[in-house]
Amino acid sequence: MVRNLLLIRHAEAEFPAEKKRDFERSLSPNGMNQALILGNHVKDLPIQLDAIYHSPAERTLATSLAIVNALESKPRLMDAEELYEATGNLMKAFVNRMDDNFQNVAIVAHNPGISELHNYLTRKFDGFVTSTCVWLTCEYDSWNHLSENSALQKSFYYPGQIG
Repeated sequence: MVRNLLLIRHAEAEFPAEKKRDFERSLSPNGMNQALILGNHVKDLPIQLDAIYHSPAERTLATSLAIVNALESKPRLMDAEELYEATGNLMKAFVNRMDDNFQNVAIVAHNPGISELHNYLTRKFDGFVTSTCVWLTCEYDSWNHLSENSALQKSFYYPGQIG
């Protein structure tokens, strides 16, 4: 079975404020624009998402909602606490535990964990600026079979990309 995985770094967040926790940082005005454009990018992909897992941080939720709002068919939106400040190893373990009923999944999370997961799955070492979205495919019956260099990169989107 072909499984599709979108790895997404949240859109640009506002600058850290002294009285606000990192967890509570909202999208900046530029980040809100990035999230809208990102939502349209995801809408134009030839897959229909079943689920979006996101960190509970404000900026990942806002990015996820912008994606959902752009889509005609609404995927399940699921808060996953372990994605906040997750290391690459925690990200790998998370993917291996994802629900096998979902064939097409997006993960909206933070760096460096999201880029480390991409590096592990593809052996490509591309930078993940805010609003980067990578579409990966793999041929597995279960998410728990995903392993190093086992995914094929179908596309790599980043803000301002031409073409």
